[in-house]
Amino acid sequence: MGSIKGIACVFLLVPLILIVLPPLPLSAQNAVAPTTLSAELTRLEAVASSRTRNIDDRVNAFLALGNLYQLSGDSGSALKAYEGALTLSPNDGKALVAMAQFLISIGEHDKADAALSALLSRERDPSLAIQGQYLGALLSAFRSGNTRHLIAQADDPNFAAYHSGIYYTLWRITGLPLWEHRLVTEFPQSPEAKIALGDVRFPSTPLWLLFHGRAGVNVRDAAPQTQAQTQLSQPAVPAREANTGRLLQAGLFTQEANASALAQRLRSAGFEPLIIQRQVNGRNHFAVCVNSGTDVNAMLARLKSSGFDAFPLP
Repeated sequence: MGSIKGIACVFLLVPLILIVLPPLPLSAQNAVAPTTLSAELTRLEAVASSRTRNIDDRVNAFLALGNLYQLSGDSGSALKAYEGALTLSPNDGKALVAMAQFLISIGEHDKADAALSALLSRERDPSLAIQGQYLGALLSAFRSGNTRHLIAQADDPNFAAYHSGIYYTLWRITGLPLWEHRLVTEFPQSPEAKIALGDVRFPSTPLWLLFHGRAGVNVRDAAPQTQAQTQLSQPAVPAREANTGRLLQAGLFTQEANASALAQRLRSAGFEPLIIQRQVNGRNHFAVCVNSGTDVNAMLARLKSSGFDAFPLP
């Protein structure tokens, strides 16, 4: 869901040093040298392209670049950064996770599936394997509305670190109050629960969980959106569509021409698609949707049988 909860870092501390050295003054602990986005991008690009740096440093620099480009809304540069990391180290688990998460967030489901398959076929780090399985369950839910894997993970202690995100996604996709209740009861201080309770406003989509920067959300200080901001974060659904069923997203594109091409394919297959604008990572995208009518599962099955993957929008 942020990004989805990141990989935990283990810091090895030497007790002797902690005993001998006094703690730094608070002002020194909090001192952070200011920098600009452009300066940090330049620094990381220098590290990533340096032939004299070791592979791990360069891979980490590419991953940091991808993160920053996503935060700044530059999906094209983010993709190139993640591709750079995987070019240097094709089997790097962290790079495969970052790539899969990014691809899911922009709707490139087939490519995300390939990255996850590569990860899960060889990853030996248990935490990365679990994260890969979680992303795979999200992908299945987003592609076809199949929540079976997420439901299984919701009661699996191995996925405890992801339970708030799992509950949130299941609530948004299925609309069942059970998942909202579990979310606000078991994780009342989580960003997802704050959204469910109306304390903060963010784009109302399960894909929000994949956005980088999620872990840094300060829910206490987050200000409510203005009406204009709320309108930007919600699909512009025509009134005649809003009350006749749920919107099923069959594709998400940065280019309107690509969205129009998919819409034409859907029309040729007997569907009535519509194209709406959605905000993803701060950028406008074009979502191709089909109204479910009164039976969401029946329409999903009909789309699937016609060769289209779709998932319900909240």
